[in-house]
Amino acid sequence: MKILKLADYLFKSLIRDKSSFFWLLVFPVILLAIMMIIFPPLYETKSVTFDLTLMSHKGMFSEIIERVFNEVSKGENKIFQLKVVQSSEENLKRELENLKVKKTNLIVEIPESFDAQMLNWFMLKNIGVNPPPPSINIYSLRHQASSETAYIIVKDIFQKLELEFIKRIGYKIEEVTSETEIVGTKDTFSFIDFIYPGIVIFVVFMTGLFGIGTDMAWLKEKGIIRRINVTTLPSSNFIISYIISRIYLIILQIILVTLMAKLIFKTTVNPLSPPFIGYSLLTIVCLSSFGFFLASISKTTNSANAITQVLNFPMQFLGGLYFPVTNVPWAIRWIIFINPITYLASGIRDSLGILKSPYSPIITITVPILWTVFCFLFTIKRFNKEEF
Repeated sequence: MKILKLADYLFKSLIRDKSSFFWLLVFPVILLAIMMIIFPPLYETKSVTFDLTLMSHKGMFSEIIERVFNEVSKGENKIFQLKVVQSSEENLKRELENLKVKKTNLIVEIPESFDAQMLNWFMLKNIGVNPPPPSINIYSLRHQASSETAYIIVKDIFQKLELEFIKRIGYKIEEVTSETEIVGTKDTFSFIDFIYPGIVIFVVFMTGLFGIGTDMAWLKEKGIIRRINVTTLPSSNFIISYIISRIYLIILQIILVTLMAKLIFKTTVNPLSPPFIGYSLLTIVCLSSFGFFLASISKTTNSANAITQVLNFPMQFLGGLYFPVTNVPWAIRWIIFINPITYLASGIRDSLGILKSPYSPIITITVPILWTVFCFLFTIKRFNKEEF
């Protein structure tokens, strides 16, 4: 009973402090609101159309290609804004200039001899000769995203057209049938579903750094823990009460963030689902132990503040709390690999079906547990009997 009363006193003392109240309770809610105002437009699904110039001429195979491109250039979900011109050297020169100034994304040139090449290719194949395949010229801009994407799409279309040409020439192709079943769909990427678990991890991280790390360092510096050792209150009871008070704080933080995410931004994430609860508990244990670890290596409050300021932003942003972290230079990739937040954020999002994790579930659970064990063992060893 005394432990709970002391925990209640420590909790109330913490939230009565204006600075702690703002940074640990108010700021996470403000941060969620800011993120939802700035970033969702970047993730809205928009129709993308590529400007394509098709240089064609009369002929059976050329007309098939032209009809295919006409079909994918119609309707609301069209892929290309198609421009068809007669194949000639003069037109090619003009269209290449348009490509250079980005008036078009891609040029597909069907050579005048294409139909003859196709017929010759099939005839030689019939007699067992392997002639070089007919060629179609495709012009794109290197290192230009829309041009390279259009090229990939066109390449896929031509791969499918090869089968159609073979059928037209009289070859029989055995049809392969398959059965499919849709077991679930998700219309669009939801930024609130992505960012909500990240903010939950963020509030626990803030409590670990500032609510435990710097606060416990202050208790050490002022000799408060030593004074408790000479009272009738066992120091172990004080530590237990201290931990419980921080659990109160974390629960209140998660409730506030969850209410805002659910009621205002309409997240579909269920905070009562087993994956969410499981990873939230793992986050609390891991990042709280990290806070005690920081306190154990800090001799003064100033040194604790310096360490937390150095670790704060790199661990947040390179842990993938606010956006996926991929394709980063090797110079900083090691920070991602040793960062427990990396695995907590990836694990909770993967388990909720929000974003596929690059790590297996075993890894996303094992690494935070290893961090927890290391931090607690180091803390217990570091705090000598006089301090603890």
